[in-house]
Amino acid sequence: MVVRQHVRPHVGALIVEPVDDDAGEVFQAFDGAALRRHACGDAGRARGDVASLCAAASRSMTTTTTTTLTTTPVLVAVRRHRWVPRVRRRGRRPGRVTAMSSRDDDDDAADKNDEAASALAPRVLFENAHVVIINKYPNTSFHSEFEPGVVATLRASRALEGIDGDVFGVHRLDKQTSGILILAKSKDAASALSKAFEERKIVKYYVGVSAKKPKKKMGTVEGDMTRSRNKAWMLTRATTKASTVTKFVSFGAQGANGAPRRMFIFKPLTGKTHQLRVAAKSLGAALLGDDIYSSGGAASELEAPRRLYLHAAAIRIPSLYDGFDAIQVICDPSDDGDEWDANAFRAHFPPSLAREFGEWFSDSPLLRSVLVDDS
Repeated sequence: MVVRQHVRPHVGALIVEPVDDDAGEVFQAFDGAALRRHACGDAGRARGDVASLCAAASRSMTTTTTTTLTTTPVLVAVRRHRWVPRVRRRGRRPGRVTAMSSRDDDDDAADKNDEAASALAPRVLFENAHVVIINKYPNTSFHSEFEPGVVATLRASRALEGIDGDVFGVHRLDKQTSGILILAKSKDAASALSKAFEERKIVKYYVGVSAKKPKKKMGTVEGDMTRSRNKAWMLTRATTKASTVTKFVSFGAQGANGAPRRMFIFKPLTGKTHQLRVAAKSLGAALLGDDIYSSGGAASELEAPRRLYLHAAAIRIPSLYDGFDAIQVICDPSDDGDEWDANAFRAHFPPSLAREFGEWFSDSPLLRSVLVDDS
């Protein structure tokens, strides 16, 4: 069964089709172009039109749903909860949007909101009644600094689309780091998520790439971090209650033009600024594109990576309260940088993993994780 709707035939089309899978009937959504509100006819809004289309095609849908887009591969699974995939523009970065914010009529505030709406909107990977999970692009700030931050840009983009409600930050990624970022849609959800992060019930996995072999292939990096020079942090041998803890494994990979690389999977148990970058540096294998902790660097600016090769690749959120079901997201970074090894990534984060709500990485004690529900 294939359901098709050509919203703007000269630009692209939305296709929703069921695909046979071991876990049951799984739906894939392919976004061929931007879905604009005025292009949906009587539906009035792209989101509503997509929702009705998916609902008609998925009456026999199982309780676990996966969505895969034509750009950066993303796998999302939700236990005991039905949801509709949010469709975004094609390409690595959705197109620019311009709009005045309806929150404030003040001219200065309107100018700032207009600037935020004009920025590159982050891609929404998953959304339900409680959270919006986005793919943060590298070199974008969480808060607005000299330019609109991720949160301000997302708010402006949602306002343009006519989506009501605010979003609240519950954790951060460094400016240079890309990948999965969770935003809460209510204060109750924000409080529950913040508590879950604090109690280490939310499991995060990052991937990184280095041109050097680490001092050891796998293990745990633990210690206090103190300020060093040039905005850098330094790992000390002292261990206290405030120490950072990072578990990791590494393996051989291929970078641009087949160059030998070392790929890391990090499983941080704490969340400190530059924690994973400092961990890689302490292992003698600073990450590619790290302009603070890399001691060597490229031979010329033309050869230097245009981004830091550190990406928040997967996250596991347990059921936090009644109605907040467990969520798992895997976001493949391999289309945003030539140094990523797509085959190596997918060997460790296969599509089936997102649908596994039991134990992950059962053969690797360092990476092993199990969801602990609060509901």
